Amino acid sequence: MPRLLAKFISYIFHPLLFSTYATICIILAIPHLFGNYTPKAQGLWVILVFLLTFIFPVVWLLMMKKLQLVSSLELDDKKERIIPYIATATFYMWTYRMFHPSPSNVQFSNELISIMLLGAAISIFIGFFINIFLKVSLHAIGVGSFFAVTLIILKYSDYNLTLLIIGSIIVAGVVGSARVALGAHEPKEVFLGYLVGFTGQFIAFNVIPMFA
Repeated sequence: MPRLLAKFISYIFHPLLFSTYATICIILAIPHLFGNYTPKAQGLWVILVFLLTFIFPVVWLLMMKKLQLVSSLELDDKKERIIPYIATATFYMWTYRMFHPSPSNVQFSNELISIMLLGAAISIFIGFFINIFLKVSLHAIGVGSFFAVTLIILKYSDYNLTLLIIGSIIVAGVVGSARVALGAHEPKEVFLGYLVGFTGQFIAFNVIPMFA
């Protein structure tokens, strides 16, 4: 894969963008869950997720780069990933609480989106602990989490989502190949990332509800 193409793929499928992509897919694939909300309100949800799970963490990372707390925005050194992991997980938990259904939360209440965000946060926490011992692909964590979400929404949607599933598999392969082509990760680090992302969503949707 050409290096320029690999960089482009890494940017448009940045790991922090997958929660926004997942939110869009949930809204479009399961419209009956959002019948009480106007398209404008649904658009606001997407913007809010984008701000809290992408813009805020990126701004935080830029501040760390400015303060020379990290040497690169790519976070090639696994030791430099510790604080960004914690900060990003905090933003995700904040967003999860914002969408979590409650009597006082009417405007942004949605169980499916909130659980998806919780799953993403869990994936980040798992990645944080694994990062102590070895490097894992953040891009793969993001796309692994996204793939899990596309499988989960199958049981909620009335539409044929075969193309979405196939598309998510292709994206996972392309993103993983791009990270390896750039020399950012070894294949085992990419596959570990897939597993971490998928596991986070599995825990959020299937394990935690058993104890709720």
